[in-house]
Amino acid sequence: MVELPLALDVPDGWVPVDPAESGAPGAALVIVLPTPEGEFTPNITVGVGEPQSTVDLHAAVDAAVARLSEVADELVVRSRQDVGEDPAPGVAQVIDLLVGGQRLAQYQVHLSVPLPDNDGHVVVELAGTCTPSQAERAVPDFQRVVGSFHLRADDE
Repeated sequence: MVELPLALDVPDGWVPVDPAESGAPGAALVIVLPTPEGEFTPNITVGVGEPQSTVDLHAAVDAAVARLSEVADELVVRSRQDVGEDPAPGVAQVIDLLVGGQRLAQYQVHLSVPLPDNDGHVVVELAGTCTPSQAERAVPDFQRVVGSFHLRADDE
């Protein structure tokens, strides 16, 4: 995984956790919204792909769906749309899942982020997962994370 100086705002109430301990060992960052024992823990993960000279975002979102289909009993892509523009275009999608009897929704944004010194791009995947009943709280927080995401400048 490439190291990038990622920066984003963590919404109130959300806490960072160790990606390896949270079941997302390949993630660059995982934040969770603590919940009562026995309830699904809403989470937001940030993953960073390998550097490439060019990025096919639609292939990246298809790969994300394929990964999820390996663990989901049911999977439906509810929506998909292009977002953003150069220099960091993206694709957003919403996926409805049934995993181990639990209905979940995953909100994803995949961005093509240019590397410093014109060394290509990486795909950054931001994904927020929650139950449908948690969406009213979790989705606006996920949108804030996506809206605040940026690469840190040297002086930050």
